[in-house]
Amino acid sequence: MGQLLRACVPSADAAPLARLDAELADVLGASGPRWHDTVAADPGRAHLVLDDGGEPAGYLVLAAPRGPEPGIELHRLVVAADRRGRGLGRALLRTALALAAVPQPPAGLDPDPAWIRPDWLPAGRLWLEAHPANSAAVHLYRSEGLLTEARLPSVPGDPSSPARRLVLARG
Repeated sequence: MGQLLRACVPSADAAPLARLDAELADVLGASGPRWHDTVAADPGRAHLVLDDGGEPAGYLVLAAPRGPEPGIELHRLVVAADRRGRGLGRALLRTALALAAVPQPPAGLDPDPAWIRPDWLPAGRLWLEAHPANSAAVHLYRSEGLLTEARLPSVPGDPSSPARRLVLARG
């Protein structure tokens, strides 16, 4: 059995995905099996699992447009620690770009044909927030054409304070 990008199956995938999150707790924030079950059941989010030979190798979560930020949010992109450096993160990011229908998306993974795409997906823009210390992720995002649109300072109202989060986007 090869790689398959499929919808998250609540309960069945929650614990294995939460284990993938464990080492990234300082970057991801809230997580755990309940988080994954809640997100998988949310019609405003698409929670896709990269299944590699019957076990999760990573996942991504896309969120519908909301608030003042236009476009689809790449809420999470996680790859199992033992599978990093093999291009899986890049493939997931390219898939997110294609699903969001950004102009000229690079080739990514083909989602399971049984997955029903939410109506809100083709927005033409993908954006995300990244922790600036997560240099590997920031490098990946920039290498795929996402540009830094904003720096969210660690001290509100003080733009000279170190960045707490970066907002990157394409499209």
